[in-house]
Amino acid sequence: YVRRSRDRFWSGEATVDKRDAHWTLYECLVTTAKLVAPFVPFLAESIWQNLVTGVFGTRAAESVHLCDYPTGDAAVIDTALSARMNLVREIVSQGRAARMGASLKVRQPLAKVEVILADTEHHDWLEAHGALIAEELNVKAVEFAAKADQYVDYTVLPDLKRLGPRLGKRIGPLRKSLGAADPAALVAAMETKGAVTIELDDGPVELDSDDLLVRLQAKPGWAAAQGPSTVVVLSTEITEELLLEGLAREWVHAIQSARKDSGCEYTDRIEVGLVTESAELLAGAAQFADYIGGETLAVGLTHEPLKGTQPVDVKLGEHAATIHVRVVK
Repeated sequence: YVRRSRDRFWSGEATVDKRDAHWTLYECLVTTAKLVAPFVPFLAESIWQNLVTGVFGTRAAESVHLCDYPTGDAAVIDTALSARMNLVREIVSQGRAARMGASLKVRQPLAKVEVILADTEHHDWLEAHGALIAEELNVKAVEFAAKADQYVDYTVLPDLKRLGPRLGKRIGPLRKSLGAADPAALVAAMETKGAVTIELDDGPVELDSDDLLVRLQAKPGWAAAQGPSTVVVLSTEITEELLLEGLAREWVHAIQSARKDSGCEYTDRIEVGLVTESAELLAGAAQFADYIGGETLAVGLTHEPLKGTQPVDVKLGEHAATIHVRVVK
Protein backbone atom coordinates (compact mmCIF):
# COMPACT_ATOMS: atom_id res chain seq x y z
CA TYR A 1 0.00 0.00 0.00
CA VAL A 2 2.79 2.43 0.89
CA ARG A 3 4.62 1.77 -2.37
CA ARG A 4 1.49 2.03 -4.50
CA SER A 5 0.45 5.28 -2.74
CA ARG A 6 3.83 6.99 -2.98
CA ASP A 7 2.68 9.52 -5.57
CA ARG A 8 -0.33 10.40 -3.40
CA PHE A 9 1.89 10.96 -0.35
CA TRP A 10 4.35 13.13 -2.28
CA SER A 11 1.73 15.29 -3.96
CA GLY A 12 2.73 18.93 -3.58
CA GLU A 13 -0.83 20.10 -2.89
CA ALA A 14 -2.97 19.31 0.15
CA THR A 15 -5.65 17.56 -1.89
CA VAL A 16 -8.47 15.38 -0.58
CA ASP A 17 -6.77 12.38 -2.20
CA LYS A 18 -3.53 13.10 -0.33
CA ARG A 19 -5.35 13.43 3.01
CA ASP A 20 -7.28 10.22 2.32
CA ALA A 21 -4.02 8.37 1.63
CA HIS A 22 -2.45 9.57 4.87
CA TRP A 23 -5.52 8.86 7.00
CA THR A 24 -5.88 5.38 5.54
CA LEU A 25 -2.25 4.64 6.34
CA TYR A 26 -2.71 6.14 9.81
CA GLU A 27 -5.73 3.95 10.55
CA CYS A 28 -3.89 0.86 9.32
CA LEU A 29 -0.85 1.55 11.52
CA VAL A 30 -2.91 2.30 14.63
CA THR A 31 -5.06 -0.81 14.11
CA THR A 32 -1.93 -2.89 13.54
CA ALA A 33 -0.51 -1.61 16.82
CA LYS A 34 -3.63 -2.90 18.59
CA LEU A 35 -3.51 -6.23 16.75
CA VAL A 36 0.13 -6.99 17.60
CA ALA A 37 0.01 -5.65 21.17
CA PRO A 38 -0.30 -9.10 22.81
CA PHE A 39 2.65 -10.45 20.81
CA VAL A 40 5.13 -7.56 20.65
CA PRO A 41 3.93 -5.34 23.52
CA PHE A 42 6.82 -2.88 23.59
CA LEU A 43 6.87 -2.28 19.82
CA ALA A 44 3.09 -1.81 19.81
CA GLU A 45 3.33 0.66 22.67
CA SER A 46 6.07 2.60 20.88
CA ILE A 47 3.88 2.90 17.77
CA TRP A 48 0.91 3.98 19.92
CA GLN A 49 2.87 6.63 21.79
CA ASN A 50 4.27 8.07 18.55
CA LEU A 51 1.09 8.05 16.48
CA VAL A 52 -1.73 8.45 19.00
CA THR A 53 -0.69 9.75 22.41
CA GLY A 54 1.90 12.04 20.85
CA VAL A 55 -0.77 13.53 18.57
CA PHE A 56 -3.98 13.52 20.61
CA GLY A 57 -2.53 13.68 24.13
CA THR A 58 -5.03 13.06 26.93
CA ARG A 59 -7.90 12.73 24.44
CA ALA A 60 -6.62 9.23 23.57
CA ALA A 61 -6.03 6.13 25.68
CA GLU A 62 -2.82 6.42 27.65
CA SER A 63 -1.57 3.05 26.38
CA VAL A 64 -2.38 0.65 23.55
CA HIS A 65 -2.83 -2.00 26.23
CA LEU A 66 -5.82 -0.10 27.61
CA CYS A 67 -7.66 -0.32 24.26
CA ASP A 68 -10.26 -2.86 23.22
CA TYR A 69 -8.93 -5.49 20.85
CA PRO A 70 -10.06 -4.65 17.29
CA THR A 71 -12.74 -6.74 15.60
CA GLY A 72 -13.38 -7.22 11.89
CA ASP A 73 -16.41 -5.95 10.00
CA ALA A 74 -17.42 -8.50 7.37
CA ALA A 75 -19.86 -6.01 5.84
CA VAL A 76 -17.04 -3.90 4.38
CA ILE A 77 -15.16 -6.80 2.74
CA ASP A 78 -15.23 -6.55 -1.05
CA THR A 79 -14.78 -10.18 -2.10
CA ALA A 80 -14.59 -9.38 -5.83
CA LEU A 81 -11.89 -6.74 -5.31
CA SER A 82 -9.96 -9.12 -3.02
CA ALA A 83 -10.03 -11.84 -5.69
CA ARG A 84 -8.89 -9.38 -8.35
CA MET A 85 -6.05 -8.02 -6.25
CA ASN A 86 -4.96 -11.57 -5.40
CA LEU A 87 -4.65 -12.15 -9.14
CA VAL A 88 -2.64 -8.94 -9.52
CA ARG A 89 -0.32 -10.05 -6.73
CA GLU A 90 0.10 -13.47 -8.34
CA ILE A 91 0.86 -11.93 -11.75
CA VAL A 92 3.43 -9.59 -10.23
CA SER A 93 4.98 -12.36 -8.13
CA GLN A 94 5.30 -14.70 -11.11
CA GLY A 95 6.61 -11.86 -13.28
CA ARG A 96 9.36 -11.18 -10.78
CA ALA A 97 10.13 -14.90 -10.59
CA ALA A 98 10.47 -14.96 -14.38
CA ARG A 99 12.83 -11.96 -14.19
CA MET A 100 14.95 -13.70 -11.59
CA GLY A 101 15.09 -16.89 -13.64
CA ALA A 102 16.33 -14.90 -16.64
CA SER A 103 18.77 -12.82 -14.53
CA LEU A 104 17.00 -9.57 -15.46
CA LYS A 105 17.29 -6.80 -12.89
CA VAL A 106 14.06 -5.37 -11.52
CA ARG A 107 15.21 -1.85 -12.46
CA GLN A 108 15.69 -2.82 -16.11
CA PRO A 109 12.50 -1.90 -18.06
CA LEU A 110 11.17 -4.53 -20.45
CA ALA A 111 8.95 -4.17 -23.50
CA LYS A 112 5.94 -6.19 -22.38
CA VAL A 113 4.44 -8.96 -20.30
CA GLU A 114 1.96 -11.52 -21.63
CA VAL A 115 -0.54 -12.90 -19.10
CA ILE A 116 -2.47 -16.12 -19.65
CA LEU A 117 -5.37 -16.59 -17.21
CA ALA A 118 -6.71 -20.01 -16.22
CA ASP A 119 -10.08 -18.34 -15.52
CA THR A 120 -11.05 -15.26 -17.53
CA GLU A 121 -13.74 -14.03 -15.09
CA HIS A 122 -11.67 -10.98 -14.07
CA HIS A 123 -10.01 -10.40 -17.46
CA ASP A 124 -11.73 -7.08 -18.21
CA TRP A 125 -10.92 -5.63 -14.78
CA LEU A 126 -7.28 -6.73 -15.01
CA GLU A 127 -6.97 -5.27 -18.49
CA ALA A 128 -8.41 -1.95 -17.28
CA HIS A 129 -5.83 -1.92 -14.46
CA GLY A 130 -2.90 -2.98 -16.63
CA ALA A 131 -0.97 0.18 -15.70
CA LEU A 132 -0.72 -1.08 -12.12
CA ILE A 133 0.76 -4.40 -13.27
CA ALA A 134 3.06 -2.62 -15.74
CA GLU A 135 4.49 -0.35 -13.05
CA GLU A 136 5.00 -3.17 -10.56
CA LEU A 137 6.80 -5.31 -13.16
CA ASN A 138 8.56 -2.36 -14.83
CA VAL A 139 7.25 -3.17 -18.31
CA LYS A 140 5.93 -0.90 -21.03
CA ALA A 141 2.85 -2.94 -21.97
CA VAL A 142 0.59 -5.58 -20.45
CA GLU A 143 -1.15 -7.93 -22.86
CA PHE A 144 -3.41 -10.94 -22.33
CA ALA A 145 -3.23 -14.11 -24.41
CA ALA A 146 -5.58 -17.08 -24.58
CA LYS A 147 -2.81 -19.71 -24.65
CA ALA A 148 0.81 -19.89 -23.59
CA ASP A 149 1.87 -22.35 -26.33
CA GLN A 150 3.53 -19.70 -28.50
CA TYR A 151 5.72 -18.56 -25.60
CA VAL A 152 6.55 -21.74 -23.66
CA ASP A 153 7.15 -25.47 -24.07
CA TYR A 154 5.57 -27.84 -21.55
CA THR A 155 6.88 -30.99 -19.94
CA VAL A 156 4.32 -33.21 -18.19
CA LEU A 157 5.51 -35.80 -15.64
CA PRO A 158 3.66 -38.12 -13.26
CA ASP A 159 3.79 -37.31 -9.55
CA LEU A 160 5.62 -40.45 -8.42
CA LYS A 161 4.89 -39.97 -4.73
CA ARG A 162 1.17 -39.76 -5.41
CA LEU A 163 0.83 -42.29 -8.25
CA GLY A 164 3.49 -44.83 -7.26
CA PRO A 165 1.47 -46.51 -4.48
CA ARG A 166 -1.67 -46.44 -6.65
CA LEU A 167 -0.29 -47.71 -9.94
CA GLY A 168 2.67 -49.84 -8.91
CA LYS A 169 4.31 -51.41 -11.98
CA ARG A 170 2.04 -49.41 -14.29
CA ILE A 171 3.98 -46.23 -13.47
CA GLY A 172 6.70 -47.12 -16.03
CA PRO A 173 4.33 -47.45 -19.00
CA LEU A 174 2.53 -44.30 -17.82
CA ARG A 175 5.75 -42.30 -17.91
CA LYS A 176 6.47 -43.60 -21.43
CA SER A 177 2.96 -42.66 -22.61
CA LEU A 178 3.19 -39.19 -21.10
CA GLY A 179 6.56 -38.71 -22.76
CA ALA A 180 5.10 -39.59 -26.16
CA ALA A 181 1.98 -37.42 -25.75
CA ASP A 182 1.61 -33.79 -26.80
CA PRO A 183 2.27 -31.90 -23.52
CA ALA A 184 0.42 -28.77 -24.68
CA ALA A 185 -2.65 -30.87 -25.48
CA LEU A 186 -2.47 -32.53 -22.06
CA VAL A 187 -2.28 -29.17 -20.33
CA ALA A 188 -5.19 -27.82 -22.39
CA ALA A 189 -7.33 -30.89 -21.60
CA MET A 190 -6.50 -30.58 -17.92
CA GLU A 191 -7.52 -26.92 -17.92
CA THR A 192 -10.84 -27.53 -19.67
CA LYS A 193 -11.91 -30.90 -18.23
CA GLY A 194 -10.00 -31.05 -14.95
CA ALA A 195 -8.65 -34.51 -15.82
CA VAL A 196 -7.08 -36.55 -18.64
CA THR A 197 -7.28 -40.22 -19.55
CA ILE A 198 -4.12 -42.05 -20.64
CA GLU A 199 -4.54 -45.32 -22.49
CA LEU A 200 -2.12 -48.06 -21.38
CA ASP A 201 -1.80 -51.63 -22.68
CA ASP A 202 -3.67 -53.00 -19.65
CA GLY A 203 -6.37 -50.32 -19.57
CA PRO A 204 -6.96 -46.59 -19.16
CA VAL A 205 -5.67 -44.43 -16.31
CA GLU A 206 -7.52 -41.26 -15.34
CA LEU A 207 -5.36 -38.48 -13.92
CA ASP A 208 -6.34 -35.18 -12.34
CA SER A 209 -4.26 -32.04 -11.85
CA ASP A 210 -2.79 -33.36 -8.58
CA ASP A 211 -1.45 -36.45 -10.34
CA LEU A 212 0.70 -34.57 -12.84
CA LEU A 213 3.65 -32.20 -12.57
CA VAL A 214 3.61 -29.55 -15.29
CA ARG A 215 6.87 -27.73 -15.99
CA LEU A 216 7.35 -25.01 -18.54
CA GLN A 217 10.36 -23.73 -20.40
CA ALA A 218 10.21 -20.32 -22.07
CA LYS A 219 11.01 -20.15 -25.76
CA PRO A 220 13.92 -17.93 -26.94
CA GLY A 221 13.26 -14.24 -26.33
CA TRP A 222 10.93 -14.89 -23.38
CA ALA A 223 11.07 -15.65 -19.66
CA ALA A 224 8.15 -17.40 -18.00
CA ALA A 225 6.75 -18.50 -14.66
CA GLN A 226 3.54 -20.27 -13.71
CA GLY A 227 1.26 -19.73 -10.72
CA PRO A 228 -1.96 -21.41 -9.57
CA SER A 229 -4.12 -19.18 -11.77
CA THR A 230 -1.77 -17.64 -14.32
CA VAL A 231 1.14 -18.09 -16.68
CA VAL A 232 3.24 -14.93 -16.91
CA VAL A 233 5.65 -14.42 -19.81
CA LEU A 234 8.12 -11.53 -20.12
CA SER A 235 9.80 -10.31 -23.27
CA THR A 236 13.56 -10.41 -22.66
CA GLU A 237 14.62 -8.31 -25.68
CA ILE A 238 16.29 -5.10 -24.47
CA THR A 239 16.46 -2.25 -26.97
CA GLU A 240 18.85 0.71 -26.72
CA GLU A 241 16.01 2.87 -25.37
CA LEU A 242 15.16 0.33 -22.67
CA LEU A 243 18.83 -0.04 -21.77
CA LEU A 244 19.26 3.71 -21.25
CA GLU A 245 16.10 3.88 -19.14
CA GLY A 246 17.43 1.03 -17.03
CA LEU A 247 20.65 2.96 -16.45
CA ALA A 248 18.59 6.01 -15.46
CA ARG A 249 16.81 3.90 -12.85
CA GLU A 250 20.20 2.73 -11.59
CA TRP A 251 21.16 6.42 -11.23
CA VAL A 252 17.99 7.05 -9.23
CA HIS A 253 18.71 4.17 -6.86
CA ALA A 254 22.30 5.33 -6.32
CA ILE A 255 21.29 8.99 -5.77
CA GLN A 256 18.63 7.97 -3.26
CA SER A 257 21.26 6.02 -1.33
CA ALA A 258 23.62 9.02 -1.48
CA ARG A 259 20.79 11.27 -0.19
CA LYS A 260 20.30 8.97 2.79
CA ASP A 261 24.03 8.67 3.53
CA SER A 262 24.46 12.45 3.44
CA GLY A 263 21.68 12.96 5.99
CA CYS A 264 19.12 14.61 3.71
CA GLU A 265 15.59 14.98 4.97
CA TYR A 266 12.87 13.32 2.90
CA THR A 267 11.64 16.67 1.61
CA ASP A 268 15.04 18.27 0.89
CA ARG A 269 15.56 19.51 -2.63
CA ILE A 270 19.04 18.76 -3.89
CA GLU A 271 21.58 19.51 -6.58
CA VAL A 272 23.33 16.48 -8.04
CA GLY A 273 26.63 16.03 -9.83
CA LEU A 274 27.00 12.79 -11.80
CA VAL A 275 30.56 12.08 -12.87
CA THR A 276 31.52 9.07 -14.98
CA GLU A 277 33.60 8.09 -18.00
CA SER A 278 30.85 5.79 -19.26
CA ALA A 279 29.15 7.15 -22.37
CA GLU A 280 26.15 4.89 -21.72
CA LEU A 281 25.64 6.20 -18.19
CA LEU A 282 25.92 9.79 -19.38
CA ALA A 283 23.44 9.12 -22.19
CA GLY A 284 20.97 7.55 -19.76
CA ALA A 285 21.27 10.50 -17.37
CA ALA A 286 20.84 13.04 -20.17
CA GLN A 287 17.89 11.36 -21.87
CA PHE A 288 16.01 10.75 -18.62
CA ALA A 289 17.09 13.82 -16.65
CA ASP A 290 13.51 14.86 -15.86
CA TYR A 291 12.69 11.40 -14.54
CA ILE A 292 15.83 11.31 -12.37
CA GLY A 293 15.07 14.79 -11.01
CA GLY A 294 11.46 13.94 -10.22
CA GLU A 295 12.32 10.72 -8.41
CA THR A 296 15.15 12.18 -6.33
CA LEU A 297 13.85 15.75 -5.75
CA ALA A 298 16.84 17.05 -7.69
CA VAL A 299 16.35 20.60 -9.00
CA GLY A 300 19.74 20.69 -10.67
CA LEU A 301 21.61 17.94 -12.51
CA THR A 302 25.16 18.40 -13.77
CA HIS A 303 27.96 16.15 -14.94
CA GLU A 304 30.64 18.01 -12.96
CA PRO A 305 31.74 17.63 -9.31
CA LEU A 306 29.98 19.94 -6.84
CA LYS A 307 32.21 22.00 -4.56
CA GLY A 308 31.83 21.41 -0.86
CA THR A 309 30.33 17.93 -1.21
CA GLN A 310 31.56 14.50 -0.22
CA PRO A 311 31.84 12.38 -3.38
CA VAL A 312 30.22 8.93 -3.31
CA ASP A 313 31.76 6.26 -5.53
CA VAL A 314 29.26 3.77 -6.94
CA LYS A 315 29.16 0.86 -9.37
CA LEU A 316 26.20 0.87 -11.76
CA GLY A 317 26.23 -2.44 -13.55
CA GLU A 318 29.64 -2.67 -15.17
CA HIS A 319 30.26 1.09 -14.96
CA ALA A 320 31.98 3.15 -12.27
CA ALA A 321 30.63 6.57 -11.31
CA THR A 322 30.83 9.25 -8.64
CA ILE A 323 27.83 11.09 -7.19
CA HIS A 324 27.83 14.51 -5.52
CA VAL A 325 24.77 15.65 -3.54
CA ARG A 326 24.17 19.15 -2.15
CA VAL A 327 21.02 20.36 -0.38
CA VAL A 328 19.41 23.43 -1.90
CA LYS A 329 18.75 25.98 0.83
